[in-house]
Amino acid sequence: MLMDCDNVLDERIDPYELERLRDQYETQVRRGQPSHLAKFSFAHGLIKSTKDDVHQGIAILEQLLRENDRADIAMRDYIYYLAVGHARIKDYDRALAYIETLLHAEATNRQAITLREIIEKKMRNDGLLGAAILGGGGAILVGSLLALVFAGRK
Repeated sequence: MLMDCDNVLDERIDPYELERLRDQYETQVRRGQPSHLAKFSFAHGLIKSTKDDVHQGIAILEQLLRENDRADIAMRDYIYYLAVGHARIKDYDRALAYIETLLHAEATNRQAITLREIIEKKMRNDGLLGAAILGGGGAILVGSLLALVFAGRK
C-alpha cells in the first residue's frame, strides 16, 4: 500500500468507513476464521482512528505477523503499519524498531526511510531523540529479533 508518507501519522479514517470494515471483519469472525485481508483492512482502519482503536489495530497486526508463515508483501505491510501505529501512540522506540526491521530486509524502501525520518522528527520535537538513543538498546534488540524472524521466513 503506497500512501503519502508526509501525513501518514496524521491521517484519519472516516468513521463510516471504519464501521464498514468492522462489520466486514465481525461478519467473518461469526462465520469462523476471518481472512488475513479482512483482519489487515480492519487493523489498518483502526491504526488511523482513535488512540484506543490504534491499540486494538496494533494487537491485530501483531497477531497477523505471528500467524504469517511466509515472507511477502503482507508481512512488509504488517511491519510498516505496526511502526505507524506505535508512532501514533508515541511509542517511538518500538516504532523505530519495526522500521529498522523493515529496512534491514529492504534497505532502499523509500516509504520506510521516510517514515523513519518522520518518527525521528517527532521525537526531536518531543525532546525524546536523545533519550531514545541512550535507551535504545531494547529497541535495537527487538528490531534485531524481528529482523531474524523476517529474514528467516524468506
